[in-house]
Amino acid sequence: MEHKPTMRVLEILEALASENKGVSLTALSEKTGILKGTIFPILKTLVEQRYISYDVNAQLYYLGISCSILSRSFLDKSYWLNMVYKEMNDIVKECNEVCQMGILDGADVLYINKVQAEQTVQLVSHIGTRLPAIYSALGKAIICEYSDRQILDLYPEGFTPLTPYSVTSIEQLRQQLEGVKQNGYAVDNREINEETTCYAVALRQRNHTIAAISISIPTFRATKEKTADVTRTLLAARGRIEQELNTLQDVNFYK
Repeated sequence: MEHKPTMRVLEILEALASENKGVSLTALSEKTGILKGTIFPILKTLVEQRYISYDVNAQLYYLGISCSILSRSFLDKSYWLNMVYKEMNDIVKECNEVCQMGILDGADVLYINKVQAEQTVQLVSHIGTRLPAIYSALGKAIICEYSDRQILDLYPEGFTPLTPYSVTSIEQLRQQLEGVKQNGYAVDNREINEETTCYAVALRQRNHTIAAISISIPTFRATKEKTADVTRTLLAARGRIEQELNTLQDVNFYK
């Protein structure tokens, strides 16, 4: 049975985490369905405990430093996440492009880690972002073994394209997923952002997919040579990561 006061706190934090900018009291109330009179004292307590912050001038709420400390603590105590993070750093050093990590959460990919590159033009993204798995390279890498029925069950209202390049049917998506199986990596060719191309590989532990890592490139830099370098780097990193994962206890994010 859900504990409603606790659920309200979680809904507020998740609403803030899903935004790349500050959120007003009114917008938070609308996003969570919590009345202003109820949500305000919760926000006040969360601000006092630094789980969220409040910009008085802009009258906007943001995630606070305490959330960052909890997140960092989780990563620091998770050996395998640290191991993957080190590989992500090596990927960025080799490709000089942003590397991200995500897991499947319902019908979305949840971005849980990121290493930024030193390029002048960079991908703007955030840990905690959620995007439809069917458009994201990370998501397609994770769900490539799903049946059509499993995928359609995730999207009972159908596909809602994010850009003119997003897939619009299960037939089109299936063709892409077969390509993932054949090539070993997934591609998001401007399906999330018209200016970005992304490549991803699934991370498996004893043949069970637990996450995926990706490299995102501004489309103008996604030359044939660059694509070959990026996919080769991802596939090599996946081999090293999975070799290490297979020596560890089973990974389960939701235990």
